[in-house]
Amino acid sequence: MRAGKLRHLVAFNRQAETPDAYGNVTGAFEPLFTVWGNVREASGKERVAAGSVENVRTATIRIRSSIQTRGLTEADQAVARGETWNIRGIANADDQGAMLDLLVEAGGAQ
Repeated sequence: MRAGKLRHLVAFNRQAETPDAYGNVTGAFEPLFTVWGNVREASGKERVAAGSVENVRTATIRIRSSIQTRGLTEADQAVARGETWNIRGIANADDQGAMLDLLVEAGGAQ
């Protein structure tokens, strides 16, 4: 992908692991790093979840593969275009491994 197509600034967050008094791991999301990417949003859909209608938006974020980006997991979050996206899947976008596609979702539960 040409550099001009990577026009969205994408920040990634990871939840800090802070144990509470009961031994549960909790914590707020903290910034990891920021890269340029291409956000392609799919059309919105509504689904019935636990008896209520839920508006869930999905998108694909394409970023360059690097040591930092290869360390991302589905537990991390992406922030792009003023929206927080939960990462649902990570895949190589090409045969050379130069780009990663992140399947992300906004509007649903973490």
